[in-house]
Amino acid sequence: MTLSAICNLWPNRAVSLVPQFTVASRRPAQRPRGEHAITPIAELSFSLAGAGCNLRTNSAALAETLRQSTVSWQGSTLCAFNVEATSDDLSPVGPAHFRGMHHVVVASFGVANVFVFDLRRQVVTAKVSQTLANDPDFWPRVLLPIAAGVFASTIGLLPLHSACLSRNGDGVLIAGESGAGKSTLAVALAQRAFDYISDDWTYCTSAQGVLTAHGTAARIKLLPDAARHFPSLAAHQTHISMNGELAYEVHANETFGASLRQHSRPRMLVFFRRTAEPAARFTQLAGSEARLYMERSVERLPPQLAEAAAVRSRLMDDVAALPCWSFECGGPPDHIAQRLETFFEDRRKDWIA
Repeated sequence: MTLSAICNLWPNRAVSLVPQFTVASRRPAQRPRGEHAITPIAELSFSLAGAGCNLRTNSAALAETLRQSTVSWQGSTLCAFNVEATSDDLSPVGPAHFRGMHHVVVASFGVANVFVFDLRRQVVTAKVSQTLANDPDFWPRVLLPIAAGVFASTIGLLPLHSACLSRNGDGVLIAGESGAGKSTLAVALAQRAFDYISDDWTYCTSAQGVLTAHGTAARIKLLPDAARHFPSLAAHQTHISMNGELAYEVHANETFGASLRQHSRPRMLVFFRRTAEPAARFTQLAGSEARLYMERSVERLPPQLAEAAAVRSRLMDDVAALPCWSFECGGPPDHIAQRLETFFEDRRKDWIA
């Protein structure tokens, strides 16, 4: 789909309680109320990595999918999802394509499925095929993690390239370069009675001086060699993930018996590096090193989102103020997890004292 065709699906800028879609029109936004509007048959509020979102859609199947795969939100919401499903369109779902300019990001999944993310207004406007609306896997596995990443900084979330696990509400953030083994370590810790929150991207918020780490309920992604360490993967198939890697993508609770948790209070940030030697080495790091890591891993925001950039910067300061450690260790995942668990519990005695 060309960019001009994508721009034909654009959220109406008129202030209205009814979500509207202007299709193939360049007239001013002042329209009679209801023109090009969704006739919603379902509306619900849900948590997106700790931020309240509202969905309005004419697809009962989509609403039910989000109701089952997300946590209900009771407070005020920060962003809106307006999704119109075309009832007579059964087009297949295509590969993902993204375009961005200033505060707008456009994602398409084939010619019939287009999402426009307006970061300034915190609104997603989408028109999708019935095929996509009825797909219970696409929304929690693909769309919601994308939305969390795209919207994060504009709805008070700091995306952190890390896994997160917790014990009794005390969390540990495990950062590292791609391929370092964060996901396999996360599974090994979950099998040692840690609560599983996330394995790749964690979203941090701060309220009244309390830092909280959130997950998105996304599936855990493991490379094929993880089957050597986790026999339960034998019941699953690998497939091509969104970043082009061949991987397992499984539910941590169903596949590994992990206890799931939506959020925790992070108590330390650990930078993990796998080595050839089984000996564990922990080295305390300055917060400035953590800050540099975060600055390298987040997207640069356009000038139109200066306020969001300032909020994100303050969140980086909060995370960098955590005790930060370098953790080097080799061997199988359970061995590495046991070393980190011992270190975590020794530090935890001070937190609960």
